[in-house]
Amino acid sequence: MQSYFIWSCNQKTEVTPIAASPEFDEAKELQAIMAVIKNETKCFFDGNYECWASNWSHADYAMQAWNNSNGTSDAAVGWEAINKQGKGWIETYYKNGENIIHPDFIATKLKVKFFGNEAAYLMWTQYNADQDKKFYRISQETRVMEKESDGWKIVNVSAFWEVSPKVVRDSIPEGLIKQ
Repeated sequence: MQSYFIWSCNQKTEVTPIAASPEFDEAKELQAIMAVIKNETKCFFDGNYECWASNWSHADYAMQAWNNSNGTSDAAVGWEAINKQGKGWIETYYKNGENIIHPDFIATKLKVKFFGNEAAYLMWTQYNADQDKKFYRISQETRVMEKESDGWKIVNVSAFWEVSPKVVRDSIPEGLIKQ
């Protein structure tokens, strides 16, 4: 096993990578993680607050970060702030499911790194459909996942959307669009 050293303020700290146990099945765990991520995104876009919240870790170290169309960015730090922001967005913009703004999303170019059996980092490019599924906006997405007693939960979301240009449906690579 390799050891790494991290220097900060002239202090040296040894960090030893966490190895997954031999019975850890990365493919099975990735499938479970992706089910949580897909469910959280779908529930949010569908305006289903209870479903959306059930996919998150309710820890005080959870965080959600995003950019705004005016060039600024925001972050909700801790479950209470994430919950307030998410619930407010669902009620205000998605009207608790009455206004479906993004009826489809497609994740591509997935990269995954497991840190032992209980944590994972994921990043991908996502296409997010408009209401008519004619145009898609691209976002760069990351998630930090943590395995809790009841399964994988989201600890961190970073989502950075391109404000423009919108991508015409016909220009998205073949095979990505669900018919």
